[in-house]
Amino acid sequence: MTDDKNPFRSAFELQRQAIEGSQRALTHSLEFQRELNRAVLTGLEHGADLNDRGAETTRETLHQTLDAIEQLVPGSATGLEQVRDAIDEQFDAASEAGQQAIEAAESGVEGVEGASESYLETVDRQMDTLLAAHEDFESQTLSFLDETERQLETMQEEAEGQVEEQIDRLQQQMEQLRDQLGDQS
Repeated sequence: MTDDKNPFRSAFELQRQAIEGSQRALTHSLEFQRELNRAVLTGLEHGADLNDRGAETTRETLHQTLDAIEQLVPGSATGLEQVRDAIDEQFDAASEAGQQAIEAAESGVEGVEGASESYLETVDRQMDTLLAAHEDFESQTLSFLDETERQLETMQEEAEGQVEEQIDRLQQQMEQLRDQLGDQS
């Protein structure tokens, strides 16, 4: 069998291309997911920054409102100071919660990226092993087919020789039988 016309070689090549294509698709999929996770995280960070700015603006506005009330209502400083403290505590708690959420998201994204990289490395190693086994199997299969073809050709040649010998023997026996029959007549 010539290699360029061997249908088995073509089949093995198609299988190898499918395996490699699947590996590339998986790699691209994980890279896309990583980029998407980073984009979401960046969006969360920008959103948190805008939220902090808006919260700070609201806090300042509330403080300015309390300052105006304090000037208009004599003796309200003590009660308004408690309101200011409560407002500050609420805004600080909200800011802290937002910061913790961002940190958790960053940690989650880093964890997913680490797991994805580890998974991809494992898949790459397995794919390398699979492709090596595939190439070995291809080599063994093609060697087997070549050897089988060679043996079949040898058997055919031997069979042709044996058939010719048998035909010659049969012809000799027929001639002997004719001679015997001719002698008896």
